[in-house]
Amino acid sequence: MIKGTRMIVITKNKIIKTMLVFFMIISFIIVCGFAVNNVKIASHEYENIIDNEIVPAREKTVPEKKKKNKSISLLKNFFVLGDYIEQKKEVKELVEKKEEPVLTSESITIDRGLTISNNTNYSVNPSQFLNKSLSFKIDNTGPQVLIVHTHTTESFSEKTYNKGAPDRNIDETKNITAVGVAMERVFKENGIEVIHDKTVHDYPSYNSAYQSAAATINKNLEKYKSLKVVLDVHRDGITREDGTKVKLVTDLNGEKIAQIMLVVGTDTNLPHEKWQENFKFASKIQAKGVEMYPTLMRPIDLRKERFNEQLTTGSLIIEVGSNGNTIEEAIKGGENIAEIISIVLKEG
Repeated sequence: MIKGTRMIVITKNKIIKTMLVFFMIISFIIVCGFAVNNVKIASHEYENIIDNEIVPAREKTVPEKKKKNKSISLLKNFFVLGDYIEQKKEVKELVEKKEEPVLTSESITIDRGLTISNNTNYSVNPSQFLNKSLSFKIDNTGPQVLIVHTHTTESFSEKTYNKGAPDRNIDETKNITAVGVAMERVFKENGIEVIHDKTVHDYPSYNSAYQSAAATINKNLEKYKSLKVVLDVHRDGITREDGTKVKLVTDLNGEKIAQIMLVVGTDTNLPHEKWQENFKFASKIQAKGVEMYPTLMRPIDLRKERFNEQLTTGSLIIEVGSNGNTIEEAIKGGENIAEIISIVLKEG
């Protein structure tokens, strides 16, 4: 041994301790890296749950990066892991809220018979059209009725727990599409061939819903030249200032049924040569509805807007109940109005 030097003795225990420390550091880095990746997964999971309820996606906890950042510090990973855990908690709470929706509603019946709610400067009376024949007649040449839904995601009282966009759902068994399905069945039972187009028009973009629906209507009118009637089926939305939802309902033979409102557009703002023919059609439906089910029909709603009703004679918006009704009440209302329209179409 050279004088002045020190001998370093590496024992077996030191080797084991060093290896354990090294292994713990590597393990911690791997776990933190896994957490970072899972934050992105959690964010998508949260966003998907929100999307299924048509609620605008919130700002992500961790912004998406164009390129993977390899210099993330251990401290940052620690806080990211905390965000991930908190986000998973929010997802769990959102899912749990679906178990027990809370509903405050008020039931009313708007019964005024053969009347109109006139939002235009036109002076019209439904009774003046009752003795006039429709300008179209149904036949057996192909589909006669087209059912669409401009606001396809409109749902009912079951969805009151939604955040940001209440009473919306992309599940067609829980939104207004289910009412269209019931109407389709009744039309077919009455021997009237029908096309029910379930295209979603108000999601992800709500503002362009009517433009999107116009494209769907025109596509079907081009494909099925035999179509005479276009029914755009909606539900109304009435919520009081205190948050109470209004249920538009009537009692028919011991059953709660959602009330019906027919909406007729005019040429007040834009050209619409067919509006009086559509109003005649609505007047006949209204009169037959009052005759068959005296408390089913709300007043006809005459509006300044066109609502795509200029695309063909026989076009109407049908509002089935409101956001305060249950989907069962709305389906029954849809069945009743389809029965009424079937009779009117056969009578001409």
